[in-house]
Amino acid sequence: MNLLPTRATSASSNSKIKLDDFKPGYPRFTALLSAYEPYFIFRRFDRLRARIILRKQDKLSILEQRLNELDQQETSLLFLGKSRCDNNPDRLGLLSEIENCLGDYDQFIERTSRTLSYGRAQKRDKESLLNWLSGTGSIARDETAYLTHSQELVSLAPTGDTALSQLETWIEDKLIYFGFLQSRFHASSTDKHVFIYSGTFIKQSAKALLLFLITLLLMMPIIVCNIVSTISVRIVIVMASTITYLLILSTLTRSRTMELILAGATYATVLIVFVSGTSGIID
Repeated sequence: MNLLPTRATSASSNSKIKLDDFKPGYPRFTALLSAYEPYFIFRRFDRLRARIILRKQDKLSILEQRLNELDQQETSLLFLGKSRCDNNPDRLGLLSEIENCLGDYDQFIERTSRTLSYGRAQKRDKESLLNWLSGTGSIARDETAYLTHSQELVSLAPTGDTALSQLETWIEDKLIYFGFLQSRFHASSTDKHVFIYSGTFIKQSAKALLLFLITLLLMMPIIVCNIVSTISVRIVIVMASTITYLLILSTLTRSRTMELILAGATYATVLIVFVSGTSGIID
C-alpha cells in the first residue's frame, strides 16, 4: 500500500498528467518528484564534504610550508623585497600553484556553504516518498537508500511561511483521516492511496485558521483584562498571555532569539498600556 498524503497546494502545472502515464521505475518516480516541489529531497553528503575540505586544506598547508622554506633559503633580499624583480622560478611556480589551489578551495567552500544553507527536508515528505517506494517497488532499494540518511537530507524547494505550512499539513491530515479528500482531488494519479491535492481549499482554510489564532491571541487577553478589575490578576493574565504568545510563535515559525524578544516585548507593552489605561478609568 503506497500511502502518500501530501498537501500539494503548490503542485506544478503538470499535475494534469497522471503519474500512471509514465512507465514504472525512474520515469514514474521522477514524475512524482516533479509533481510536488518539496519532494526535491537529496543528500548533502556532509562527511564526504568535510573529508574533501580537509584534504584541500592540508594541501594548502603543505604549499604554505614549502613557500616559507623557500623564503628562508633565499639568498637575494631583492627578490623578497620587490616581487617585480623576483626571478626565483621555484617560488614563482609555487605561488602559481597556491593560487590555483586557493581558487579551488574557495569555490568548494562556497558551494558547501550554499548547500548547508538549504532547509532540512520535512519528515512528512521523506516518509511519503518512502511509503510510495515501498508500495510500488519500482526503484531498487540500494538507489533509494539515500532517503534513510535523515540528518543529511535537504529540500531544494524554497521555504515558505512555516506557520501556514504547518497549518496546511494539519488540515490536510484531518481531511484525509475523515475521508473528505475523494478521488476527484487526486489529479496526479489514479491510485486512491496517492493524495496530491491541487485545489485551494486547504490553503484558504489554513489562512482563515491562522487569522483566527492571531485575532484570538491579540484580543482575548484584552477582553479578559476588561472583565477583571484586580490589578494583580491582570498582571498574571498579561504574563500568561505573553508566554503563550511566544510559545506559539516559536513553534509555528523559525524565529530567532532577538525576534522573539522584540515580539514578546511589543506584545507585553501593548497589554500593559491597555491595563494601565483601563485601571485609571476604573479608579
